[in-house]
Amino acid sequence: MAVRLEQNQKAIVSQKMLQAVNILQMSSLELTDFIKEAALENPVIDFVDAEPADEEQERLKKLEWLASLDEQNRSYYQYDQEEADENLGTGNLSGRTTESLEDFLHLQLLGKVYPEAERRVCEFVLECLDSNGFFTGTAAEAAAACHTTLEEAQNGLAVMRSLEPAGVCAGSVQECLLKQLEGRADCGELERLIVSEYMELLSRNQLHVIAKHTRRTPQEVAEAAARIKSLNPRPAQGFDNGELLKYIVPDVTVVKFKGRLEILLNNYACPVLHVNKEYLRMMKSDCDSEVKEYLSTKVRQAEEIRSHISRRSSTLLSLAECIVDAQREFFMTGGCLRPFRLVDAAERMKCHESTVSRAVRDKYLQCCRGVYPLGYFFQKATVGQEETAVVQIKQQIRTIIDGENKEKPYSDEKIAALLKEQGMEIPRRTIAKYREDMNIANCRGRKVFA
Repeated sequence: MAVRLEQNQKAIVSQKMLQAVNILQMSSLELTDFIKEAALENPVIDFVDAEPADEEQERLKKLEWLASLDEQNRSYYQYDQEEADENLGTGNLSGRTTESLEDFLHLQLLGKVYPEAERRVCEFVLECLDSNGFFTGTAAEAAAACHTTLEEAQNGLAVMRSLEPAGVCAGSVQECLLKQLEGRADCGELERLIVSEYMELLSRNQLHVIAKHTRRTPQEVAEAAARIKSLNPRPAQGFDNGELLKYIVPDVTVVKFKGRLEILLNNYACPVLHVNKEYLRMMKSDCDSEVKEYLSTKVRQAEEIRSHISRRSSTLLSLAECIVDAQREFFMTGGCLRPFRLVDAAERMKCHESTVSRAVRDKYLQCCRGVYPLGYFFQKATVGQEETAVVQIKQQIRTIIDGENKEKPYSDEKIAALLKEQGMEIPRRTIAKYREDMNIANCRGRKVFA
């Protein structure tokens, strides 16, 4: 049997490296939860909520000044206090501040006497409403589930469909809109006919076809379509769905001053991790060797976590500096974003592109213009237009469409020609893709009939 020696290279990811990568890509909220879980698993880890030092007071004043510039930003700072005040006064432990559709319908049923069978059907319908406020079941299904007759189930369902908002508990969008049309004095037979038979044509804005089928003038159909579009196809809209809102905690703040920009890391969003001093003293004392070994292992794990968190902060700061440097015009004057890729940031930071990708994940930047995900500032250049970012092209497309004659809207080919006149040679298919990304209909969908 022959013996042969071979050399092989393998990329092995250690547990320490894996933990560093995971911490880097954590959001502020995820990092907070991670530190708290680590403190439960590792007895030597203590943490305290981060508090600003005296020398940071001036920097915090800048944040307060920034918050006063923007209503959206101000809401992030005021939310905690407002929620605390409201919960203190109302005893609201769930954080829900609006009324649910189910509660609203229950209130309308109070004070009225219904037969027991119909009441059971009403309760069943309430429990079966979908996210739009529709009951897609049938009276027969309700009768079987509530052990009532079909007539009793139909009566109970009729009671529910008579409640506000109009159209609630309907079986479809068409039924919902027809119910709302019943209460509109300015709507007549034409609106009901369009909703009943021509909803698909209406969704494609083919009003001239509807006019031909209904033998009405295009003007009459256009006016009827406008009244139909003013209805609410989702009765549950505006009511609390029972889910708590998730508020964004910005990781980086960019403050604009006269002629300069300052970058602040939001280090106060996460608790500060440190090693318990009592355990350190115990480890240095004449305790049992097994205890010393155990404490030494736990202290080393705590120090590794603290080192990874520190490296995360430094990487995030370097990334923010790259973004501000590349998109300076945006932060200073509100101009368009320039083409900027992850690989460009990696070259500036002298790291791998995957490191930048992980640092960008679930991170947010706050400035006087609002709160943006870090990924927003990475824009690809269009093919053949290295100095033109996609966001700039989209803004120009929107400007062209906003200024068009709505009776003769531009086709994608015409928009491409107009952009070419401005020095942007963009294919028609790319125009269509960007238009769909912005939820803008095609020329037929944008056409307004006089």
